[in-house]
Order: sequence, then structure tokens, then C-alpha cells
Amino acid sequence: MPDYSNPLAIFDGVSTLSLVCNTIGVIGFMIYMSNYTLVTFQRIDSRGVLFFCLNTLAASCVLISLSQNFNLASAMIQIVWICLGSIAIRKRLARRRKIPDHPFQTPAFPPGAPQSGAI
Repeated sequence: MPDYSNPLAIFDGVSTLSLVCNTIGVIGFMIYMSNYTLVTFQRIDSRGVLFFCLNTLAASCVLISLSQNFNLASAMIQIVWICLGSIAIRKRLARRRKIPDHPFQTPAFPPGAPQSGAI
């Protein structure tokens, strides 16, 4: 029968490395859920750099946790997320340096032109 008098007894026999990796995996899970919650409530854009950074970070955390409790299918999914996220981040950062994200973000007046109401 389990010893319920010590709540930490469930960790007996579990290595510290395993606990650290599992904790990192849970943090990855929380990042995934936070990321998709932010997208659902339109706090961040699913096409933006932040979305892909959070997704890539979450996948990296989950992949670290798989080093202790390996699952091939899950590892493959995380690797694909990391690769796609890295490509998306690189493309968006390169595009930011070249052109504005949206055509309407260009100024309506040339630089130095008087704005409406300016004298």
C-alpha cells in the first residue's frame, strides 16, 4: 500500500534528471496552451513572429522532456514544429527588413511633408 503520509514519496526512485526533464516538458505544454489561447482571444497574430517563437520554444521544451520518456511519434512532431517555426521566423524577420508587413503601413505623405493640421 502506498505511503500517503509523505506526499513527496511519489518521487522516490525517480532521478533528478527525469524530474527536471518532465518539468521542462510541462513548461512546454503551458507555453503551447498559452500561445493558442492568446491566438484564440486575438491577443497575438498567428502569422506573427511571436506566435512562431512561442511555438518553437514549446516544441523544444517538449522535445527535451522526451529525452527521458521517449516516444518516436511525439519526437517527430516536435522536430517538425521546430523546423517549420524556425523557417517561419527567418522568413518574417527577413521580410521585415525589406518591406513593410502591410501596404497600408507606408506613410501617406512623404517624409518631411506637413501633416494635416500642421503649419
